[in-house]
Amino acid sequence: MEQVVLKEKTIFDRVRDYYRGERISNAILVLLGGGAILWTLLLFLWRQGQLSTGLFYSAFPFSLFFIITGSYRFYRSLKRYRRAHDTISGRNFLMEDELPHLNGRYERFLQKRKVDTISLLTGFTIISLSVLAGWNHLILGTAISLTIFSSLLLVFDLFGQFRTSELIHHISKLLK
Repeated sequence: MEQVVLKEKTIFDRVRDYYRGERISNAILVLLGGGAILWTLLLFLWRQGQLSTGLFYSAFPFSLFFIITGSYRFYRSLKRYRRAHDTISGRNFLMEDELPHLNGRYERFLQKRKVDTISLLTGFTIISLSVLAGWNHLILGTAISLTIFSSLLLVFDLFGQFRTSELIHHISKLLK
């Protein structure tokens, strides 16, 4: 029986994969933002109720946030990848530039995850109170939108945090 030996990834491959994953996730973020604006606008025009109004008026700024941050991060990731790729052969670049940058990014993911979790719990709480107390459907639509966008951001941040910690591990292992 013949065994297949897979080629071990180099640090070039890992950095390329990391930044490719970052660009893909940011492109998806932009697409989700655009899709959310379109979907809630169509729902608003079709239904014209308080729930669809609450969804649209709260989804619009969240969607713009997704589009703007996703676009900026996509551009920043492309620029950062080019810089990393051009200077990655130097051990100093990994130790003095890329590793501190990734550690800072990991810490920001931890902070963003707390904000996403608080927003998600706030949205669930408002939805529950709105349904139980019979509040205005405008508030319910806003809470639904907050919950959906917070959960999406949480998933993206968890994915980014995992990828960042994986690259930090491989760079640290290489530098030992």
